[in-house]
Amino acid sequence: MVCFRCEKRIEKEDDYYIITEMRKSKSIRKDYVHKKCWDKFIGQLDGASSSLKKSNFLLNAMAKQMNKMGMIPDKEVII
Repeated sequence: MVCFRCEKRIEKEDDYYIITEMRKSKSIRKDYVHKKCWDKFIGQLDGASSSLKKSNFLLNAMAKQMNKMGMIPDKEVII
């Protein structure tokens, strides 16, 4: 078995996941991944999500300040 993240061999004593792709209740493909490789990947996703939230917060704060300074015109509301 080979880890699809790092492409290294998964040894018998390694912790790993088996990811099974199903179609119409039938297994059509199995992929293998080291637990440490999967955990690192998930951690990167969490970090990206957190960074995006911080960036959006900063952009919203900047927009509010620029609006107060008159640099951004008020939004027109159409009903």
